[in-house]
Amino acid sequence: MGAAPEEFLIRYSPRRTRIAFLIRPQDGRLEVRAPTGISRTRLELVVRSNAELIERLREDYRRHRSGCPEFRFEEGGEFFYLGTLFPLRFSRRVLAFDNAFLVPAGPPEAVKESLTRLYRRLALEYLTGRVTCFEEQFALEPRRLKISSASSRWGSCTRDGNISFTWKLIQCPAPVVDYVVIHELAHLLELNHSARFWNHVARMCPDFRRHRRFLTENALRYSGW
Repeated sequence: MGAAPEEFLIRYSPRRTRIAFLIRPQDGRLEVRAPTGISRTRLELVVRSNAELIERLREDYRRHRSGCPEFRFEEGGEFFYLGTLFPLRFSRRVLAFDNAFLVPAGPPEAVKESLTRLYRRLALEYLTGRVTCFEEQFALEPRRLKISSASSRWGSCTRDGNISFTWKLIQCPAPVVDYVVIHELAHLLELNHSARFWNHVARMCPDFRRHRRFLTENALRYSGW
């Protein structure tokens, strides 16, 4: 008889066809992603029957977590931009990036808030440019681009053709960012993860498997805080 199921969060999606498990990078909690309509009771049974798999995911989480940088919201702390660490510098009023993250001085929580605002601004500027580049190259045009604070997904695309990216994405290396942009643009052609969808991604980003693997292995490094 299996052990009682642990506590978990549920994320339903009408586009999803299979149940998947995720250890959330921001808090280490188990998230179950499921097709719309599956009851919590049914999901509890699925969680119980996949206890070994979930424990392996937790082991991976702990291993990756131990190798993550410790983010310090104080002068001299280092943070990623396009895969490279840059120092945090305090200023009186400036909120900018110039080979360093320039934010107003203050207590850690205020500094974190300022840095997040700066990241959102940088993300909007950089990702708008990359979306424009690829939409012209592949004749794809989303209706709207949005920057979010999502912690469990890098990007998303709606049925209306709106795409969004978490600001945390621009911490990743530029080729990986491009893969995520292409991934979401490909959803304008196929709003699913079918073989046809991945064929579109492969056509636009032949090396996508390497970038997808990088995101899986480094999610905590680039989205942990």
